[in-house]
Amino acid sequence: MATTNELREELKKNLSRLQALRDEVRVRLHLAGLELKEQWNKFEPSLDEVEKKATELSEASRAALADAVKRLETFRSSLRDKHDVGR
Repeated sequence: MATTNELREELKKNLSRLQALRDEVRVRLHLAGLELKEQWNKFEPSLDEVEKKATELSEASRAALADAVKRLETFRSSLRDKHDVGR
């Protein structure tokens, strides 16, 4: 089990990663099709909730944040794949 400082640092790092990924996805969305934009509109509100929970120093918040980062990286990849197909 992680110490409080380790947990705090991991949450801080993953929260920063989540926010950077969110910004990148927003930029790429303008090139995306309607289907991906609809997926994003359903997905993005859950990110707000995860960011709020990231202030809690708990294993549950660590797991939720790590899962959100993973799902956002997958979504970002789908944006790349859709965009690259059109090239």
